[in-house]
Amino acid sequence: MAEEYGGLKANLDSEGWTFLGFMRLLAVISASVFLLPLQYVMVKFFPRVWWPVAGMWHRTMCRILGITVRITSRNLDAHLTHKGSILYAANHISWLDIIVLGGHLENASFIAKSEVAGWGFVGTMCNLHKTIFVNRARRSESLKQRDALVERVQEGHSLILFPEGTSTDGMRVAPFKSALFSVAEQADEACDHELLIQPVTLAYTEVNGMPLVRSQKPWVAWLGDVELFQHLRQALGRARIEALVEFHAPVTVAEAGSRKALAAYCEQEVRQGLERAHRAEMRLGPREFNGVLPPSGAPDESLIDNGAEPA
Repeated sequence: MAEEYGGLKANLDSEGWTFLGFMRLLAVISASVFLLPLQYVMVKFFPRVWWPVAGMWHRTMCRILGITVRITSRNLDAHLTHKGSILYAANHISWLDIIVLGGHLENASFIAKSEVAGWGFVGTMCNLHKTIFVNRARRSESLKQRDALVERVQEGHSLILFPEGTSTDGMRVAPFKSALFSVAEQADEACDHELLIQPVTLAYTEVNGMPLVRSQKPWVAWLGDVELFQHLRQALGRARIEALVEFHAPVTVAEAGSRKALAAYCEQEVRQGLERAHRAEMRLGPREFNGVLPPSGAPDESLIDNGAEPA
């Protein structure tokens, strides 16, 4: 029976293993057998230089799955030139977000709800990426969580937050929860108020060179009661997927003024970025409004390709 989520129908049960999907699964296992033990050693014995191997694993998974990551150059320099920590606030669509962002945001750990730690292999993978698990329901763990945040930002490492609190269908941005930005206040205080908060828009726009239309969003969006392995199986069978990432202008906690204002700013920037991605502005140029284009001095939005070859 078809699963319904986000107002969409997905007949994932009817899709079995394809030859491409099976070969990709073997490639995922082969690469992981080599890289994951090495990553365990890095996290265990060399925690300050854990990311290069983790980033390599994520980028390798993107190549195996045929995911080409394209990044807009606008505001890209913020996370390349800033010497301190950055909190990236991104929209959340799928487990694919993990390998897309995890392979390109240097020294950045994910912030996840505490339940994920108990998801077997998924929880193990999160630990290998030095994920910080947050349990807002139990105040007894708040001190432990704060210590983990303090340690991470004092090392100069960054954080990745999904402020929607859940995944979406990729057509819209759910309201950002201001309570989740409490980690921004804690991290900002821990690094002497040098934390930058940078909104990031993530969009999946093409499959096999064709625009990903609304009815096909379940191919990449992981929602509803669809099991992870089931969704992984159908994702492995898609030849090529294009992911677009746009970095927006960063802001500090002091500039925002409050958690509520910070959440509103990040939500607005991410939502506008998703709308631009749906209009294909990154490829076709800005949309005309009443025959008028943006000023010629507007920031350049040329693309940076990660060079990944489709599988």
